[in-house]
Amino acid sequence: MAMRSVPTRGSVGSSWYRECRYCWRTRRYRVSVLTSLPLRLILLLFLFFWTVSAQTANSEWRYYGGDEGGSRFSPLAQINTANVQSLKRSWTYRTGELDLGLRTASFQASFSCTPLVVDGVMYLSTPSSRVIALDAETGRELWKFDPQANKTQREFNSHRGVAFWEDKKTSERRILFGTVDGQLIELNADTGKPVTQFGVAGIVDLRAGGADKFKQEPSWGARVTSAPVVFKDLVIIGWGLPEFPGKGPSGDVRAYSVRTGKLVWTFHTVPHPGEFGSDTWSTDAWKDRMGANVWSTMSVDQGRGIVYLPVGSPAYDFYGGDRKGKNLLVTLWSRSMQQPAN
Repeated sequence: MAMRSVPTRGSVGSSWYRECRYCWRTRRYRVSVLTSLPLRLILLLFLFFWTVSAQTANSEWRYYGGDEGGSRFSPLAQINTANVQSLKRSWTYRTGELDLGLRTASFQASFSCTPLVVDGVMYLSTPSSRVIALDAETGRELWKFDPQANKTQREFNSHRGVAFWEDKKTSERRILFGTVDGQLIELNADTGKPVTQFGVAGIVDLRAGGADKFKQEPSWGARVTSAPVVFKDLVIIGWGLPEFPGKGPSGDVRAYSVRTGKLVWTFHTVPHPGEFGSDTWSTDAWKDRMGANVWSTMSVDQGRGIVYLPVGSPAYDFYGGDRKGKNLLVTLWSRSMQQPAN
C-alpha cells in the first residue's frame, strides 16, 4: 500500500514528519507514536484526522448515480464555475477497445461508463464488458479483467458501469457487473480476480434456462448494458433485449446472493397467471413475451427496502395486436425483495 509522508509545517517539527503518514489508497491518516508531542497538539491532530475521515465518503462515487438513490450529486466544491475553465489534463488512460476490434465492429459502441471511485480507486467498464481498476490520482492501471479473452468473436455494446459491494465486518470487497453476452460476474475489488464461490468460478449465466432457447445475435441478444444495483447482500440485475419480434427472452428482473451467486428471487415484469395484473393480458399473451425489460439503471431506497425499475415497453413496441389488454406492469416493493425464487 503506497504511503506518503505528510509535509511538516510550523512548530510541529520532525516528530510529526516521522510519526504521521497519509495512505493515498484509503485516504486516511495513520498515526503511530505521538507520546513526544504535547497533549494539546495531540488533541488538535485527533480532531483534524476525524474531520478528514468524515469527509472521505463525500469525495467518493460508490454508486452509478453517486448514491444509492441515484441523485447524481456531489458536495465537492473545489472545482466550480469560477475555475473550471482553468482545468488542465492530469492524466489519460487508453482502454484499448479500438485495437480489440471496436474500430471495425458492426456496432460502433461509444464509451458510456460512469466510473466508480472508492478509496482512491477508479473502477470503469468498456464496450466489450472489460473492467479496469485505476489509481484515481495518477491513472496508473491496477488491474483489468477481460471476460471475452478466450472468445473468437468479440462482442461490443454500450456498457454503463459496475456495482460495488462491501462487507464491513470482513473487509471483503466485490465488483459486480453484467456482460454483453448475458453473464453476471463478480470480481475481487482488490485483485480483479473472479470470486470462485460466486456462481461457477465467479460467473452466473443469465441466459441459462430461459433466454438460451432463443437465437442470440452477437452484440444484440439478451445482454447487460447497465450496472446492477446492490441491496444488502443481494445484487439485482436486469438486461437489454431486442425491440422485436414480440416473442423472445423475458425482461424479468432477478436478484442473486452476492456471496454465492444463488438466485434469490425473480420479478416478472409481465405478470404470470395468478399474479397481480395478469388479468390485463389476453390469454397466453404473456408466454415468451419479450421486452418489458430493465435495460437502464435502477435505484434503491435502502431504508424502505424498495428498488425502482425503469421498465421498457413489451415487444413488439409498435404493435400490440398479439397482446390485447392494458398490459399492466407492477411495482416491486420491499416485501418482494425477500421472496424466494420463482
